[in-house]
Amino acid sequence: MLDKVEELMRGAYDLHVHAGPDIVPRRQDILDVAKDALNSGMAGLVFKDHHTITADRASIAREVVPEVRLFGGVVLNYSVGSLNPEAVDKAIRLGGKIIWMPSVDAAYTVKKVVLTNETPWLKPFVSLSRVQDGISVFKGGLDGSELAPEIPEILKLIADADIVLDTCHLCAREAFALVKEAKRAGISKIVVTHPNCSVNRMTISEQKEFAELGAFLSYAYLPCMPMFDRQDPKEIVQMIEAVGTDHCLLFSDFGQTVNPPVVEGLKLFISSLLSLGVPEDRIEMMVKHNPEKLLNIV
Repeated sequence: MLDKVEELMRGAYDLHVHAGPDIVPRRQDILDVAKDALNSGMAGLVFKDHHTITADRASIAREVVPEVRLFGGVVLNYSVGSLNPEAVDKAIRLGGKIIWMPSVDAAYTVKKVVLTNETPWLKPFVSLSRVQDGISVFKGGLDGSELAPEIPEILKLIADADIVLDTCHLCAREAFALVKEAKRAGISKIVVTHPNCSVNRMTISEQKEFAELGAFLSYAYLPCMPMFDRQDPKEIVQMIEAVGTDHCLLFSDFGQTVNPPVVEGLKLFISSLLSLGVPEDRIEMMVKHNPEKLLNIV
């Protein structure tokens, strides 16, 4: 089993990594993660920060660890001006590869953490925001149906740059509206993040519909950890089998101090899937070939 995991790690990507510097403690900084990735033969990483652009720090890290493709992007939370086309433009100019919709400041996340306490482990992150309503891609909030006026310009910037739009913490209804508009705007690289997580859990039927629209479903290992959702990996396998591996990605979402290092997180994910009978070539597609398509790696 260990030999198979090590082989699958060679050339693998993790498109959703948290690392320092950050305003919350992280287990490792960006260079430590990059060096671990190099030692495991990984091909690339994308760093995500809830509160700032990561494309610039990834660029510097590439100078230190040039053997690993290191990228960043921006999450459209309050700290960068919310649904702010200027932040998107600057992230792209700095080499960003992924534009994430709101995460800890998303209206749906605020609702689940603050109002209903359905995802208590996320509360320390949400409490960092000084604005309580949360951000929705709908004009007027979660009860709306018309997309916010900033969305068309944001989508055009993403389409023109041919990079990834990630729905992040949006609820399914928001994500469907955004994905459909993104397709009309000419965006070909769309990711629906961690539909297996309590933050924005989606039904298998919804996940299949996103795949039919051309989106990739990106599954996190974080919800399987003891301090989080304690999800049985069998549930993720059921989702993957229903969606089809040609529309799936695997990522760790690690970086928290209570979890193993980032690279170990991806190894654990791969090991869990192998033990549950997922074929090696299917895993390879989800950690190598599909990420390469999204990052324009040829």
